[in-house]
Amino acid sequence: MGRRDATTRPARRVVVRRWRDPRLLTGVVLVLGATALGARVVVEADDTVEYWAVSDDVPAGDAVGRDDLVATQARLDGASGEAYVRVEEQLPDDLGGLRWTDDLGAGSLVAHDAWGSGAESRGHLPVSVQTGFLPADLGAGDLVDVWVGPGPGEPADLAAERFASGLRVLDAGQSETLGASVTRTIVLDLGSETLRGEQVAAIAAGHVTLVRVP
Repeated sequence: MGRRDATTRPARRVVVRRWRDPRLLTGVVLVLGATALGARVVVEADDTVEYWAVSDDVPAGDAVGRDDLVATQARLDGASGEAYVRVEEQLPDDLGGLRWTDDLGAGSLVAHDAWGSGAESRGHLPVSVQTGFLPADLGAGDLVDVWVGPGPGEPADLAAERFASGLRVLDAGQSETLGASVTRTIVLDLGSETLRGEQVAAIAAGHVTLVRVP
């Protein structure tokens, strides 16, 4: 009986893992990092602000409509955010009387200077132009120079004269058959341009060519 029973196994020592175990430390660091990253994503998401954007392409010169605007979320920093119109801001009371000052693509944010009243315009000038004497794809918002050459019955050797420069197209019109020719009536915004009576008469009676300019 003094001898240890051969079938008795020695008790195993319980090993206590210390917190300094590299694998344990690595796991803790990964968990903390993931938590911090998740918190940062949430904070950044909360930094987004609602701005007005255009729902579809709008050409410069077109009237601004409420249907042109759609709210969108964006996160802009510093001065960039101040340049665009926030949804929380009050829209101009005369929104329907404003016109787009630049071409904007669908989804573009609306800057504070993206529209204007056009109050300085001196009027609208309709001109009848034969097909072939204006860009085929001329559209609202394009800028054109107005050249007038000799009209029917006038000497063909008379030089063409530029009557106006950089006028914005408000309405590109539709092709119409007039006698033997096909014409389009284009409506131009005079802006700050002033035309004298004889100039308007010459444009109406002469042969008009519209040259698109940058």
